Amino acid sequence: MAHGSNTRIRSLVWLTLMTLGGCASQSIVLVPDPDGHVGRVEVSTEGGRQVLSRAGEMTRTRGASIAPTEVSPLSPEQIQRTFGDALAIEPPPPEAFTLMFETGSTELSSDSLPHIPAIAAAVARRSAVRVSVSGHTDATGSDQLNDALALDRADKVKTLLLQQGVPPELISVSSHGKGNPAIVTPDGVAEPRNRRVVVIVR
Repeated sequence: MAHGSNTRIRSLVWLTLMTLGGCASQSIVLVPDPDGHVGRVEVSTEGGRQVLSRAGEMTRTRGASIAPTEVSPLSPEQIQRTFGDALAIEPPPPEAFTLMFETGSTELSSDSLPHIPAIAAAVARRSAVRVSVSGHTDATGSDQLNDALALDRADKVKTLLLQQGVPPELISVSSHGKGNPAIVTPDGVAEPRNRRVVVIVR
């Protein structure tokens, strides 16, 4: 079993090598995310555990009751040679876009409006299967008011994406109201960076 910390699923490449004595042998290799970030993965069995924390580190498992092998390094060339086919078919990581809004309204900021065509382009380029649109507000006003405003903002972005040709069946809309702020503030604080819609293209 492998447990990751601060790492995307992409950071693990699993390859079933062979079956010996009824036990599948697997190699687990830690590889960087596309942005270069390297996380930390613990590989554990009933027999023991190993921790992978550097790019290219590898361990092997040979059954639930046997400890993982000692951690050994692989060069980028070795990783590509061994796991290239698996990496080639891996889906790209999600793209996230944050759109900012004027206070108390569904009007996009002038800096955010140009992001709408960029989001539509990402959907087309990736052959996206899902576009999540989540609305947020700052901490001023009641929960009920902010829940409605956040949803209105998300709906506004959905409408703009539809106008750009994004298929409606791909888009899901949600409201976080003033919960889940980008910048945590006391209640009643008008923080501009919390007045936003986050769009995630998968």
